[in-house]
Amino acid sequence: MRQPAFPNGHFYSPVVDRAEADKDADRIWPAAAKPVRGIDLNYEGHQRLLREVFPAVVEGFAYPTSGPTDDTLEHFYDFNGQFERQDPKVAFCLLQTIRPRRIVEVGSGYSTLLTMDVNQRFLGGAAAITCIEPYPRPFLRRAASEGKIALIEERAQTVDEFIFTSLADGDVLFIDSSHVGKTGSDVNRLILEILPILAEGVYVHFHDIFLPLDYPERWVRELGFSWNEQYLLQAFLAFNPVYSIVYGSAIARELHTETLGAFLKGTPMQGGSLWLRRNQG
Repeated sequence: MRQPAFPNGHFYSPVVDRAEADKDADRIWPAAAKPVRGIDLNYEGHQRLLREVFPAVVEGFAYPTSGPTDDTLEHFYDFNGQFERQDPKVAFCLLQTIRPRRIVEVGSGYSTLLTMDVNQRFLGGAAAITCIEPYPRPFLRRAASEGKIALIEERAQTVDEFIFTSLADGDVLFIDSSHVGKTGSDVNRLILEILPILAEGVYVHFHDIFLPLDYPERWVRELGFSWNEQYLLQAFLAFNPVYSIVYGSAIARELHTETLGAFLKGTPMQGGSLWLRRNQG
């Protein structure tokens, strides 16, 4: 087996040196969020969604908090360890508000179950759902066999870009990727190649993005995560007039705590969804 040029944690390696992260913890994870320079976090937009838009459409969110295993899962449940807490409730409300005709998911699973349910109950089944998932769980294959989704068992790096460029104003590209930018990765293709060619008005969701914070301290210091998608996306958005932030779960939690709490009514505030839109005109 070929050995890496640099060991994990080396300053030329993308893998985090946890000892160094421990030493720099106060700088990386300060008590208060640092300013996110060059990006409009859309303060007024968050307030309007949480106060006026979401409460009008959230009533039907009544999913169980636990459920069966991945192999037998048929219905979405709220606490699943992957797409949970604040994030599904926001997606539930935004999908009803946006009312897309097409949804393309990169990385599929529990979010797909939620999307299929919203499509059937609130969109009249009118949204065509395409899932790009190289490692589909059995319930995704079952949904595809029943005609509820189109399933493409490929990596996002290799699918035809027409799948993305065919999205139109009001459609959704829902991304929950490998979260790692590196040579040949799905993250690199999606941010560097696909975002620039999407049509005006397309909504884009990224998961596990924690702006205005860094990745969770426990993920890095205890669990050893070395994800870096957030940094690439932040650089893409900085001073970028083409894309705007629609809603961020972490933004809402950090900057709109009281308003978010009033909307969630006891649902935990944790979440990592970031919703963007390519500007029109």
